[in-house]
Amino acid sequence: MGLGILVLGGCGASPQDNTADTQAAETSSSASPSPERTDTGSAKPTSTATPTKSSNAALPEDWRPEEPTVLATGQKVPDDYEPATLEHPARNVPKPVMPPEAKEETEAGAQAFLNYRADAQWYSIQTGDTSQIREVTSPDCAKCTEQFDHFDRIYSKGGWAAGGFETETISPGAFEKRLDGGYNLPVSITSSGMIVLEENTVSERQHPFELDDKFDSYIYYESGSWKYLTASPRGSL
Repeated sequence: MGLGILVLGGCGASPQDNTADTQAAETSSSASPSPERTDTGSAKPTSTATPTKSSNAALPEDWRPEEPTVLATGQKVPDDYEPATLEHPARNVPKPVMPPEAKEETEAGAQAFLNYRADAQWYSIQTGDTSQIREVTSPDCAKCTEQFDHFDRIYSKGGWAAGGFETETISPGAFEKRLDGGYNLPVSITSSGMIVLEENTVSERQHPFELDDKFDSYIYYESGSWKYLTASPRGSL
């Protein structure tokens, strides 16, 4: 399986080109629930090149994703937070708090919602608790549900994950309601990458990446709150 709630591919959507940027998003935790799986259960890069923006270069064997000190909503990560290691999962992971603005049907509200969803996604990957990310994601997003189930299984079997912090930023001036009542918003995406650890070895990994013009995120406002439905290649919906 290749990773991705992160970010995008959405409900079965996948980019049509074969660029490195597109491949990165296809393995993002919002897009597809499965990262690159290692052949032997541990990371074995072919070089020690440092990954660049949207790079598919091999990662050093001791590479670990960079964890945030402040979440997408501005919530501070506490000093006693401990990132995951080969020996244990992350500890003292802060539970995301939805800001009031994230319930408003405005451009700022939509961005606040995507920020909160990014935090909920990171929390689910760090802890195996997918309840918050499921609450703000439509069950119609099959790829999303597949990803959430994937992390449920990893943790239920004694594994864990590191990284998974990914943000989506709405392009300026793009907030406009569609005839179907939803909002298909062009977004830029930044991912810190991720690894999955099973039996104290790295079994899956996702490269860090940045994508400025590849994807749209479809969200809709219903009964006083936002829901995330899918992500798709830019302009395809």
